[in-house]
Amino acid sequence: MPAYKSLFISLPDAPEFQSESSPAPFTTDPKHVAQLLTARGVSIAQDAVISSVPRICFTQVTDEKGYSVYSELNQAETLAFHGAITIGPGCFLESNPVTPPFHSSCIKLTSVKANDKPAGKITLGTGVQMLGVAIVAYEHVEIGDYVGIGPGVTIMDCDGHTTEGRGTDTEIARLESAPVKIGANSWIGAGAWIMKGVQIGENCVIGANSVVIKSIPDNTVVMGNPARVVKKVS
Repeated sequence: MPAYKSLFISLPDAPEFQSESSPAPFTTDPKHVAQLLTARGVSIAQDAVISSVPRICFTQVTDEKGYSVYSELNQAETLAFHGAITIGPGCFLESNPVTPPFHSSCIKLTSVKANDKPAGKITLGTGVQMLGVAIVAYEHVEIGDYVGIGPGVTIMDCDGHTTEGRGTDTEIARLESAPVKIGANSWIGAGAWIMKGVQIGENCVIGANSVVIKSIPDNTVVMGNPARVVKKVS
């Protein structure tokens, strides 16, 4: 059955990510958080802003026989994830669930290494802005320049499990992943889901709570479950 090893390199309540110098309600200093994340293998541009503390996790999952339990990655295993998550220049990531004027939560970025494959990559281009977003990458999730992503959005390049034979010693080998790419200057509305293999073009709008299972051309507005084209952007 699948054996999981994970390491949470940041959590909102981790003492080492709390800055004593910042007054409430801003309990963390963005530069302080960025420095700690960089030291743990996340690539962050100098002018990117990490507001509050995200939940960033490295997960290794392998096929094994017999009973399996969760355990923690050791230092050597963690090196395979260094550079897997890249946050580009001018990005703004908001993980504070209190200060935004609408419902939000902590940003969650998870890189997964399945069997002998490389660690999944998460790449944020220049000027990406997002809050309360969850991204899971087995292969590659790429967010283009100046993309805006609303709260509660989930982006995954793999389902994370099979529909048949779950928990067997071949499940991870049978997982199917496909890269996700969101083109520059697009907007993803709150609560949307972007699924594996989806390529969203430039200058697109994804309506709130939409479920996107097919690729979207440039200059397109889509909404619904499953998401359908409703108009073109001139």
